[in-house]
Amino acid sequence: MDESRLRSMRGDVEAHVELPDFAVVAERGRQVRRRRAVVAGAAVAAAVLVATVGVAQTFDRERTQGPVQQPAPTIDRTGAARVLSDPDAQVDADASKVDGAGDLLAVVTVPGGSDDCGAPGGTALRWSAVDGGSRSWLERRRPVVPLVDGFVLGSVPASCRSGAPAETRAYLVDGAGKARALAWGPGAEGVCAAQPADPRCRFDVQRASGSLDPDISLPRGTEPVATGPAEVRWARSSDGRRLSWSDDGRSWRSRTTSLPGGSIVSATAAGAWGVLAGNTSVEYTSDAGATWHSRDLSAALRGVRIADVDWTVTRSGVLLGVTRLVGRGDVLFRSTDPSWTRFVETDVHTSFGLVSPMVQGEAVYVVDDERWLVSTDDGATWRRTPALPRAR
Repeated sequence: MDESRLRSMRGDVEAHVELPDFAVVAERGRQVRRRRAVVAGAAVAAAVLVATVGVAQTFDRERTQGPVQQPAPTIDRTGAARVLSDPDAQVDADASKVDGAGDLLAVVTVPGGSDDCGAPGGTALRWSAVDGGSRSWLERRRPVVPLVDGFVLGSVPASCRSGAPAETRAYLVDGAGKARALAWGPGAEGVCAAQPADPRCRFDVQRASGSLDPDISLPRGTEPVATGPAEVRWARSSDGRRLSWSDDGRSWRSRTTSLPGGSIVSATAAGAWGVLAGNTSVEYTSDAGATWHSRDLSAALRGVRIADVDWTVTRSGVLLGVTRLVGRGDVLFRSTDPSWTRFVETDVHTSFGLVSPMVQGEAVYVVDDERWLVSTDDGATWRRTPALPRAR
């Protein structure tokens, strides 16, 4: 290759790719890993999303024992109004969740009590619909797991209970924001009430039921990444270099990236899409692992300024990327469609600078200090969740 061609290529690279100071590359890797730790926490909860599509089945098909119906949960809306209007009220970003329809169940707390249990009477749940509806009620701190169209709330942790029988029971919040009692299949309540995110637990919001499939397990050394349609589950290795998938949760297949060791790799999956990606090199499947392909996205990314990239794929195959630029912090960009031929920046920012898109069903969301950003069109448009009605 002649010298003029080399100079032309160098000029093109400098115009479109922002090369970081190599002294901060290692630190960027640590930041990406911390970002993924946040996403992984949400993905563990999302592991039960697949189980809510279709009818929940009991784990013992030979037994005829009927489901165990629990009493309806008691709702205290007056106490919730007091918590929500407290000037010091805060949204717990770790405990709050967005479901597959884009509705938010925010866990709102006021200072006091222990970090794990909170102050007595100091926690409220606020359900906010994608179309603007809202419901709230007083509650003890419970694990919250998002479903396709609703949520399951586990029992109050044993160390935080006051002795009230309702604290030992889990319940559902349906697509209208209404609390519903659960009917348990054989053996399910003993596991799933306290640990609703366990991959063996299955929930059906329409039937208000919960069941246990004891044969489901994750491959050794993996964590759930996301869920897809009912026929596919995804998990990734702890180092992010391998994706595994299964159609039944019992037998698994896997793909390990061919990117060099030491590369920062994004392992992301949603629906039938699975992606193993470096900055511009991508290995992907769009048919639940049946076939895999490789792509170089350099040309498609010419219109976007990038450094290191952390990738996230949506259920419809749109690819979201986050890059950290000098003087700008985290910048979120997206492909305009599943062909990945063109990428554009989005106007998504958070109060603390960190942008970590998470996919839940048909929704994509970004955690912020209070008013989260939620999209139901693969990141093309975003809405902010409502602010708390604090007293002034």
